[in-house]
Amino acid sequence: MDKVTEHLIEGCRRGDRSSQLKLYKQYAQRLYIACLRIVGNSSEAEEAMQDSFLKIFTRLDQYHDGQCFEAWMHRIAIHTAIDYVRRQAPDQEELSDNLAEPETDGPDEKEIQYSVAQIKEATKKLPAGYRIILSLYLFEGYDMEEIASILKIQPPSVRSQYLRAKRKLLDIIAAN
Repeated sequence: MDKVTEHLIEGCRRGDRSSQLKLYKQYAQRLYIACLRIVGNSSEAEEAMQDSFLKIFTRLDQYHDGQCFEAWMHRIAIHTAIDYVRRQAPDQEELSDNLAEPETDGPDEKEIQYSVAQIKEATKKLPAGYRIILSLYLFEGYDMEEIASILKIQPPSVRSQYLRAKRKLLDIIAAN
């Protein structure tokens, strides 16, 4: 970690508003993008990111200097975004802990040509549970066991949900 960030962290621990603002400006965009991938909606992602910073500033005593500060903040933002999804309306598909492997019929992944814009739009149409697992695995780089721990479900269920989410994403892209 660079000296500037260390100085900002110390300032934030003392409650210095200027340090908080500088830290916010330095990391807001990255945390917003992580939240957006999870919640799938810009206004809620903005709220989740703001709440993440509130948690970061109030929990700085839990951060230890040996840790990667950005990873520590990122973890808080991911958990905050997941909490936002869990509070959404009941139209979301619940993450189940006892799913069988998905069926393999549907469009072939190799037959579908897609762009980044198509993938982003299709991801927004996924049920929240699928969107969370895809985002955590593909974009945030968590492995299946870490996702299982975050979501409090079994790793085989995460793998099953991931395969279902991938299949559903391909179906959505193929339909458009």
